[in-house]
Amino acid sequence: MRLPNRRPITILGMMRIGYYLFLALFIVSAAFGAKYAEEPFSLGVGGRALGMGGATIAGPFDGTAAYWNPAGMNYLDGRYVAAMHGETFGSLLNHDFAAYVSSRPNVSALLHSYGFYVYYLGGGGVNITDINAQGRPYVVSQESHGDVMLAGSAGGRYRNIDIGVSARLIYRDIVAAKGYGISFDAGALYQPLPYARLGLAITDVTSGLIHYDNGTTESIYPTVKPGLLLWRKFSDFTGRLAVSGDLKFEGIRRGAQYWMGNISLDTHYGAEISYREMFFGRAGFDIGDLTAGVGMLINRVQFDFAWMHNDYLDETFRMSAGYRF
Repeated sequence: MRLPNRRPITILGMMRIGYYLFLALFIVSAAFGAKYAEEPFSLGVGGRALGMGGATIAGPFDGTAAYWNPAGMNYLDGRYVAAMHGETFGSLLNHDFAAYVSSRPNVSALLHSYGFYVYYLGGGGVNITDINAQGRPYVVSQESHGDVMLAGSAGGRYRNIDIGVSARLIYRDIVAAKGYGISFDAGALYQPLPYARLGLAITDVTSGLIHYDNGTTESIYPTVKPGLLLWRKFSDFTGRLAVSGDLKFEGIRRGAQYWMGNISLDTHYGAEISYREMFFGRAGFDIGDLTAGVGMLINRVQFDFAWMHNDYLDETFRMSAGYRF
């Protein structure tokens, strides 16, 4: 794990950071009203992250970093490719992801890292019905639905804070209509101690829009995601604890774990233990759902498998692989 050379942050610097965080929260708190438009893209990616309950806003990072927090690409070293396939809630949804990241953490240039990724979530079995001559419904055909997101990300550093941004193009097919949209994400990371890292990611930071071919428009409002990662090395073993939250301002209320007024919070907790950074065991809670996973990293090739239990739907399984070169 890289520990970059950083100057101590001053009290004035902390005040400035606090001001900008408060300003971001103030802006997004006024942006409530549209619900669930972002949900297809919020399920997370990668077997490592799911095994840790999706609590990876502050790390640990791999080839999926651009999705979780674009600033996290700065904590990689080299070029990475990653791919994932998931069976979400049994065979209900197919979930696929592929990414490329290039990172040069030790250079003095403004741009330290960049990457691209494509995200897909969809399924079939949507019955299109009509009414026959006897007034009874019948199935005309079966259609599929899907959401596709193509994103480009860049990461840099301002003083001792890693920052990153992503631009995302969205395509949505909901059978009755097709839509296109664009949105932007932003993220930041600060490492105050050799064993601790703070993270912040804001998805749809400028509020995204999806325009449908039937003339309607759907808004995607920001989600603020703070995170914390702690780690400790014990001989050949390394332990990590991660926690993060999803703060939304859309009045979801009973659809979230915790809510007050129009503000809601969903939580993520995760733990990982590794042996010589080659073999990994993981467990966590993703919005209250139990998760677990295992991983292996040998000769720059990474394999991860994760499982999630839901009390009301079928199990979720996610497999991912990556390569650093």
